[in-house]
Amino acid sequence: MPGAANASVQTSVAVIVNAGLDAVFETAAGMDPRALIRPYGPLPGIVDVEGHDAAWSAPGQRRRYRLSDNSSVSEELTGFCRGQTYAYAVTGFTGLFAALAREARAEWHFTRVGAGKSQIDWTYFFTPAGPVAEPLLWFIVKTLWPGYLRAALARVKEKAENPG
Repeated sequence: MPGAANASVQTSVAVIVNAGLDAVFETAAGMDPRALIRPYGPLPGIVDVEGHDAAWSAPGQRRRYRLSDNSSVSEELTGFCRGQTYAYAVTGFTGLFAALAREARAEWHFTRVGAGKSQIDWTYFFTPAGPVAEPLLWFIVKTLWPGYLRAALARVKEKAENPG
C-alpha cells in the first residue's frame, strides 16, 4: 500500500532466457528502445529516440524518448558492468507521469542459472511527485508496470533465443 510521502514505489520482474549470459546481456543492452518498449494497455511505447541511439555501454550516456501518447522522458545510464548489470535514471517526465513521478530508477541484473540459461531481473523504483500523486502512482506501478516490463522482457528473450 502507499506509504509515507515521496517514498519509493517499486516493482520487479524476471525472466529465464535459454541463451548464454553474454548473449543475453548484449541483446538487452543493445536492443533498439523502439522495439523494446511498446504500448501496453494505457502505457505508451517509445516512438522516437534523440541522443544516444546505440547500445548502452558507459555511464553518462543520455537519450530522450518521444512516446506514443506524445509525452516524453529522459534516460541516463548511471551504472554499467558488462555481463552483469546496468542501471539508469528516468527524469523529465511530461504528460500524465509529470504529475505522478519526480523520477524513476531502473536496474537490470543478469545471472547465469545453468548451462546456456540466464536470468534477467529488472526493477523499477519510482519517486512520487508528492503525497497526492502517490496512490495513483502506486496503483500503476503495482498493477500495470509489471505487465509492461514482462512484455518487454519477452521481446528480449525472443531476440536472444533467436538471433538474426
